[in-house]
Amino acid sequence: MLALSRCKALTYSPLLIGLFALSACISPGQPPAPPLPALAQAAPFTSADANFVQQLNEMDLTHIALANLAKTHSARNDIALLSPTIVKDLTENHNTLTKLATTHTLTLPAKPSAQNQKLIDRLQHLYGSAFDRSYSRYFMSSTAKMKLVLTTEITTSKNTDLIKIATDIMTKIKTYQSQIK
Repeated sequence: MLALSRCKALTYSPLLIGLFALSACISPGQPPAPPLPALAQAAPFTSADANFVQQLNEMDLTHIALANLAKTHSARNDIALLSPTIVKDLTENHNTLTKLATTHTLTLPAKPSAQNQKLIDRLQHLYGSAFDRSYSRYFMSSTAKMKLVLTTEITTSKNTDLIKIATDIMTKIKTYQSQIK
């Protein structure tokens, strides 16, 4: 019987040596996790960025008010049907812009400027084709000016959030202009 166990011991010894060798490679527990990378900070607003945000906010507020008027004052169906889309899109943009400005400690006005409020009040008294002419003329001229501001922001800003907003609004303005012509 003793011979049998020596035979088994000699047979199993390479297996045991292999297991001991493998167990030396396995360390107890997990290795420590590498440190997390620092969170990417948004680029701070430059004075040009802050100026852009304020101009875009003013455009949003004015066009939202005018599009709300267009729902009931326009004689053209295309303008009346497009106005809820303009209100929805620019309200979403205004909310995004407000959140972004707040994170950069910039407070945006909630109402259009006095000059734009006079325009809104003047258009509020127009109906039908008179409203359509004035609204279309103002919309085309103001968005043409805003396109220049948007293009400048897209090419010069380091803030990716503002570049995305500017690009989105540029696309929407082009769509609106093609429909209002």
